[in-house]
Amino acid sequence: MTIRTDQVGSLLRPPALMQARAAQASGELDADGLRAVEDEAILRLLDRQRAIGIDVVTDGEMRRAAWQTNVSEAVDGFVDASRTMTWHGADGSVTQSLSYSKMVGGRLRPRRRIAGTDAAFLAAHAGWLYKVTMPSPVLVAGAGWADGTTDQAYRDRQELLDDVVALVGGELAALAADGVGYLQLDEGFTPFVGTDWLEAMPDPAGALDRAIEAENAAFAHLQGVEAAGAPVVRAIHICRGNHRSRWTAAGGYDELAEQVFNRLEVDRFLLEYDSERAGGFEPLRHVPAGKVAVLGLISTKSGDLEAHDQILRRVEEATRHAPLDRLALSPQCGFASTELGNLLTEDEQWRKLELVVSVAREIWG
Repeated sequence: MTIRTDQVGSLLRPPALMQARAAQASGELDADGLRAVEDEAILRLLDRQRAIGIDVVTDGEMRRAAWQTNVSEAVDGFVDASRTMTWHGADGSVTQSLSYSKMVGGRLRPRRRIAGTDAAFLAAHAGWLYKVTMPSPVLVAGAGWADGTTDQAYRDRQELLDDVVALVGGELAALAADGVGYLQLDEGFTPFVGTDWLEAMPDPAGALDRAIEAENAAFAHLQGVEAAGAPVVRAIHICRGNHRSRWTAAGGYDELAEQVFNRLEVDRFLLEYDSERAGGFEPLRHVPAGKVAVLGLISTKSGDLEAHDQILRRVEEATRHAPLDRLALSPQCGFASTELGNLLTEDEQWRKLELVVSVAREIWG
């Protein structure tokens, strides 16, 4: 199956789920009660996605507080501390808030499956190709390091990264064994977007090399399952930050494209291309045969619906740098990377996904 219509993963949480989460946090609802509300929300999302006809469905990350929290919730060794994030709004505002990512304060030890519940429910109810998303080990280790805290448990950043690679890679293998046909790692290469990192990192070339090696090492855990006859679509998403319609990074893919597109052992690159902050399509020339660049041309940060013809023109522009058979279409990011969601309505969200399918059908048939 050729996947021409895709989505990053998260969808807006319905009000009933947000109310149930608040009730569970206050002790008015137990874990089974919350699970029942989550299940109902996911079933409704799956029905709507199948009706739209998008090639890959998700559970909308309904069971997560944020896209990356499934790791820290399932693994011992994280402490209740987070780094401060700086967010930029479309109106030029700049705000700060604590990340949903947790710092590491002890040796990491899994106490349960990271995404096993997600996969089992999707296997039973998706009725379609479905994906399960995981935070990149590069992101988990990078966001999790705190001088004076993490170095009490790990001698250096590389030792922590090696442990996270083993944890994430082991979960990827378990998910593939569960029958998940599409696995995606998120945000491993966000620090390398633009050119600022070339000046900020003391060893930038080495940092990119280590990130590629870590991502490949995590995906390498799939080899045994795939050798047994269960091929898995491998994908990464390169984000620029997504929380309440705000962003954290700006810049194109120019400085990472040749290395990442060629050396990373994945099938698909989900790329943000919804604004001038993303740069041009020129880096797509590095996408090799057999791999696909998924163009995130439809913004999840605003409810304004892009014009059908505008998206057609942008895909045509992208074909100046990569052949059409190496391209696909999606929204630029999730609609609710954190449980608060972006600043648009559920109806606007669904119209965006319908636009993805409509344009793709016109282009690829």
